[in-house]
Amino acid sequence: PKGAPFEDVVRVAHAVRDLCDEIELPTYVKTSGSSGLHVLIPLGQQYDYEQSRQLGHLLAQIVVSELPDIATITRAVGSRAGKVYVDFLQNGHGQLLAAPFCVRAVPEAAVSTPLKWSEVTKRLDIRKHTIKTVPARMRRLTGADPFVGVLKDRPDLMAALGRLARRAS
Repeated sequence: PKGAPFEDVVRVAHAVRDLCDEIELPTYVKTSGSSGLHVLIPLGQQYDYEQSRQLGHLLAQIVVSELPDIATITRAVGSRAGKVYVDFLQNGHGQLLAAPFCVRAVPEAAVSTPLKWSEVTKRLDIRKHTIKTVPARMRRLTGADPFVGVLKDRPDLMAALGRLARRAS
């Protein structure tokens, strides 16, 4: 977020999810373990790097066009003007991504934590997900790990792109 209110981060994450729900792409969300949220869209190892990058770019552009006052794809921190950066470029080879349950080298040992979408609200405090709290949280969760489908889902990207094209016309 780099200067953007966390409430805006939540709004942008929900906008990504809403768009993906509309075109029938599954989404999963987790804390970054630092200051933001990561929304993952599993592609079931069906598409190459360039296809996934283009999809991320397209989705980011749409979300930013719908939330121009709070979201941007401008990479330079100084040019973001307090907006949430929608980082579709994170889909690149060699880019770092905090893996789920990764402990980050920050005070309190924050953990990149898979969340249920119902937890992504204005009240979400990602700083509460630490090496001390996450194990108990996972034991308390009802049902499966919220990230279990990330490696299993195999959405139909061509059909989703068709729905996206119809939406744009």
